[in-house]
Amino acid sequence: MSSGPPSDEEIQFVPGKVWWWIGFSLISFTALLLNILFLIVAIKQRKCRELRSLLTAALITLAVVDILDVLRGISSIVINTHSFLEYRITFCCLSVFHTVVVALLLIMCTLYLVFPCRDAPPLYYPASTCSGSLPQKILIPLAVGVAGGTGTLVYLLPELTEKITDNEKMVPHSCLDYTRTLYVTDENNPKFWSDLYQTLIMIVAVVLPLVMAPPTLVVASVRACVKGQCCHVKYKQNAGEMLCVLFVVFFYLGTVVAVVLPRLDRELGLETVELESAPMLWELGNAAARPVIYFMCNPGIWEGMVSLCSCRKTPESISLREEEMALSPAVVERVSSL
Repeated sequence: MSSGPPSDEEIQFVPGKVWWWIGFSLISFTALLLNILFLIVAIKQRKCRELRSLLTAALITLAVVDILDVLRGISSIVINTHSFLEYRITFCCLSVFHTVVVALLLIMCTLYLVFPCRDAPPLYYPASTCSGSLPQKILIPLAVGVAGGTGTLVYLLPELTEKITDNEKMVPHSCLDYTRTLYVTDENNPKFWSDLYQTLIMIVAVVLPLVMAPPTLVVASVRACVKGQCCHVKYKQNAGEMLCVLFVVFFYLGTVVAVVLPRLDRELGLETVELESAPMLWELGNAAARPVIYFMCNPGIWEGMVSLCSCRKTPESISLREEEMALSPAVVERVSSL
């Protein structure tokens, strides 16, 4: 497959208004800064008990993937690159990879609430037979591998890359159009395989998180309430992790609706309200909102940032924390059983 000649077709990255470009610049810079800051804090505090879990590993992977996705979006500012087939294939492969891996990691995070896997003895956390770092060493590379393999299939579907702009000549966040699901059952559909491909990705990226998130959040919340883990400060990490997953999934599904709704409105011919499409900005906003949620809802991350930014250490608080852990019922029970 060879690249075609540059086209004179006008391609827009965001709507041409100045404030759109200002918003894109601010959101991109914020997303890069916050995700890099989160990675620094998480890696710096990697030996902290609260952060030695499958959830932290999944959030770190999400941050790395979001940084790569922001850089991919910034490359789209060079508008002439979209006239070359090689760039369009790379652009679409990376976009599909990002979509699938984010969905799989969010599914993993929701399941973590019910089956918490930690690389540390569960002092203040729900008892679970899932422990150690083996699950995160297997599941996260598996999710990344599946997403990468799914993205490479774009090369076999030229319909996805022959034109990556929408009806308004705008470059979308990805080359996927979930409204093509409406045409899968058409017997005379010449784009059946590409439509089936997009439908399967929609099931993984939209349907599965939408179906799995509510019951897992309800089960985890009810279990925490029954065991009294929502009313004591020593269980703050458990409650914070539930809030973190809740808000991350909520923002993710919200941006999916914001991206799909304008296209669905045109496909169904409703157009009762004029909806302006800006899918890249929605996805960049999602990448910027995720690290904010990490810092606000995850006590381990917040305390790590505070200790990283503080000018002096507080050995008193550290000793009190160690004493509280040493005097916990779980530790006393283990010591008495020896």
